[in-house]
Amino acid sequence: MKTPAIDALTRRLASQVVYQILPERFAIGGGLSSRDKLADPAYDLPGAVKRDWDDTTLNQSWGQQFFGGDLDGITAKLDYLGDLGVTGVYLTPVFPAPSNHKYDATDFFSVDAMFGGEAALQRLIQALHARGMSLTLDAVLNHVSDQHPWFLAAQAGDLTKRDWFTFREDGSYLCWQDYGPMPELNLSNPAVRDVLYRDPDSLVQHWLARGVDNWRFDVAQDVGIPVAQEMSSIVGARFPHAGLLGELNGFSGSWFEAGGGFQGMMNYWYRTATLAWLAGEIDSVQMNHAVRDARMGYGLKGLLCSWNMLSSHDTPRLITSLGDAEKARLALLMQFTLPGVPLVYYGEEIGMEGGADPDCRRTMRWDPAQWNHAQRDWVKRLISIRQTNPALQVGEVTVLGDRLAGNALVFLRHTVVPGEEALVIVNNADEPLQVRLMLPYSHWYDGVPLRDALGAAPDTKVQAASVKLDIAPRSGAVYQATEPHTHYTYFKPRNRG
Repeated sequence: MKTPAIDALTRRLASQVVYQILPERFAIGGGLSSRDKLADPAYDLPGAVKRDWDDTTLNQSWGQQFFGGDLDGITAKLDYLGDLGVTGVYLTPVFPAPSNHKYDATDFFSVDAMFGGEAALQRLIQALHARGMSLTLDAVLNHVSDQHPWFLAAQAGDLTKRDWFTFREDGSYLCWQDYGPMPELNLSNPAVRDVLYRDPDSLVQHWLARGVDNWRFDVAQDVGIPVAQEMSSIVGARFPHAGLLGELNGFSGSWFEAGGGFQGMMNYWYRTATLAWLAGEIDSVQMNHAVRDARMGYGLKGLLCSWNMLSSHDTPRLITSLGDAEKARLALLMQFTLPGVPLVYYGEEIGMEGGADPDCRRTMRWDPAQWNHAQRDWVKRLISIRQTNPALQVGEVTVLGDRLAGNALVFLRHTVVPGEEALVIVNNADEPLQVRLMLPYSHWYDGVPLRDALGAAPDTKVQAASVKLDIAPRSGAVYQATEPHTHYTYFKPRNRG
């Protein structure tokens, strides 16, 4: 398999560590309490339930519980994210909507007053960019709120808006998964595509011009491959540095085979395989093949730019899913070493728990006494290892674990630069993995010493295209080459690919 050259956009996107935030649940700016913040008239909505920060998210009317998080609260916590090692922030929708999650927009061209309006967004953008961090916003191109002016006009018989939606003769209309408050936009209508992404002042282009760096697009299967291709072509011509990523809860190979669309996808494929393997639902053969299948189906560039996620606002949290902190450590090790961009859902780094929506949308815990400090230290360490090794950011992947007996995921990450490699072993067995592993890789030369960046596995060395492994049960290693000699180097520039 020939490794494709990595272009500048792929390199920039692939080198990120992204932190996902549900703005309503992360932090409140200005030192305000929930009680003080929720006194703002922006929260005077029909059915709104106002909560204190430490209240439960359960037993709510769907989407109607408010705790008061906002954009200035996020800005105030950027030093915390910087200390963790985060390089980019992804926000779920920030546009005006009657819900707490904002996936039912009533306006795509302003920022919800609950979050502080556009002035607060600009403060956040400036603070992020001053720290060298990027901002990804969430766009819903498939549907809007039934209170959106476009839909209200269509219902009222406005012929200029009627075919922006799909109405039936009985007055019913297409809506997202039959949920009436979210009518689907008619993306086959050029006028709809104009206002969403084709025109210079469209939703997508407007906010990129205002300083947003990247977009994540909700329910990509409903948006469609042709729309993604057209949008990438039009938007990319004006904003060549912008990343466009789609959400698909499954295997995304067809999106990359078609070509010319999103640079990456949310890699739920990894999440499913990782959690199933660590839970004992699949064996290491399937786990290793899942990594190989992603490489073949997504292509290297598509895989590198996709988000490796273990949880999100739509799923149970990691420790709740696995029920075990030790397994969570292995999952995080995989997340930060497999090809792709690690996506950390807020609070995962401190071991927050939570079941299915809405329980996974608990408010962030800011009292260090409530943190799992071992998990936070583990995440910081994994980020540091990843960000100091180019192979873990933009390297090719060679899957090796399915050739071994036992229950291990093993893969080699490597760039075209000799010396930029990482051999990752995750032993999910109750017994040590003690084996000689054949290495079909040309640039780890005989005698090259290998050291585990995690500091757990014993040092080893390459011996004639092989390496002896001794990995403890339920643990892992990230072996990297070292240069032991003063007047000799194993990795000569002339051997670059």
